Amino acid sequence: MTQEECKNNWKERGYSFGVGSVTLEKGVDEASHYDQDELVVVVNGKLEFIIDDNTFIAECGKEVFIPAKSIHSIKNIGTGDSKIYYGYKPTGI
Repeated sequence: MTQEECKNNWKERGYSFGVGSVTLEKGVDEASHYDQDELVVVVNGKLEFIIDDNTFIAECGKEVFIPAKSIHSIKNIGTGDSKIYYGYKPTGI
């Protein structure tokens, strides 16, 4: 999915859209969004996600859903910096 296709798809689903990077061996320490669901797509690289008590690896093209209130972290475990798309959608809380 191209950046424009992803942006349009998310807009139809009610999500914002942004582009970011996760540098090698770094990432997002524990975070939580009280009133927003989050989507992340791995554009390139290999990322380890921990969402609440679940740990898994996501690679290119994988869309990851992070529900509101979930404690989550992301770590780059690939061989170089990773590009991601990310977006948020209010839950109405």
